[in-house]
Amino acid sequence: MIRRWFSILIALVITISLVFIVCERSAQAKEKVIKWKAQSAWHRGDAFHDEAEYFCEALKRMSGGRLVIPKMFAVGEIVGPIQAMTETSAGRLDLTHNSGMYVAGTLRWTGLPIGSRPGWTNESIFSQVRYLYEGGGLDLYNEYIQTKFNLISFPAVITASEAVYSIKPIRKIEDFKGLKIRTSGLNKMFFEELGCTCVSIPMCDVTPAMERGELDACEMSSFYIDSKSGIEDVAKYVLVGTIHQPVGATVQVFINLDTWKALPDDLKQIVKYAARVSMWHAFEYGGYMDQVMAEKWENRFEIIKVTPEMQAGFVKATEKARAKMYASSDPWARKILDHQKDFYKKYKKYAVEPW
Repeated sequence: MIRRWFSILIALVITISLVFIVCERSAQAKEKVIKWKAQSAWHRGDAFHDEAEYFCEALKRMSGGRLVIPKMFAVGEIVGPIQAMTETSAGRLDLTHNSGMYVAGTLRWTGLPIGSRPGWTNESIFSQVRYLYEGGGLDLYNEYIQTKFNLISFPAVITASEAVYSIKPIRKIEDFKGLKIRTSGLNKMFFEELGCTCVSIPMCDVTPAMERGELDACEMSSFYIDSKSGIEDVAKYVLVGTIHQPVGATVQVFINLDTWKALPDDLKQIVKYAARVSMWHAFEYGGYMDQVMAEKWENRFEIIKVTPEMQAGFVKATEKARAKMYASSDPWARKILDHQKDFYKKYKKYAVEPW
């Protein structure tokens, strides 16, 4: 008798469990898939656009298909790179894979928290990332972005120090004087202190401008990111090493703030994780590909390395640019710089970097 009731009980438990599983799967099947409309600031086939698509795949896999970007449109397929920011802010796009430096005309100091050398925390990958995620840098950056845009952002790419490609060789600090150079954001202040004339155009327009003779030099990103730009066909020299940007988290995903607020909390966390995974993928894979491209391009450019004397000149230019930022009437310049400096003083004192 006891054995019989025990068998019945076991059968009931199994039946109830199966009902719960079926109901749960049925509910999951009926759960609406959230689809975001997105565009990058990069040409299809460019390394940055490849990273944008990597983020889409990471998001799909990590959310179990609950949140997807069916297609990451490339620059120009909907709007231009800068317009993608305003379209996302307006809600006509849900997300753009882009750079805050592209809106420096509206928000001048966007480069400070994410990679421009006049900032205090951009001396290494460690100080940069720790400041953003543990030192409150990302929160401050989003607070600043939201003074003008209805956006929230998360770093999605980390790059190494940007190379400077040129028509003429740059072997000493004096060789910068008089160069017409493409750069972006606050990097303009740095290069202007070196005597350059600066031009700000999107990365996708740089190589054609070099071909037309409109530029003497340009900085875009690392070798890997620049590998599909065609720059090796027009530039004869490339200066490598720590110049204005030792390391930068200069590419982020920007999400419409209303779209973001509508997400359930677990999907918000998944978006954050997908961005972090993408960021470290760019660091790991991009760093490897920088080496691959350096070997491939060895006979395409004369590769010139930054000298200690040049580096000393860069430090002086940085200090001059930083002094002008502190003297600005815009309180955000001092607010961001002081916030970084407070973190950096503690970081420099106690940081342990065994690598």
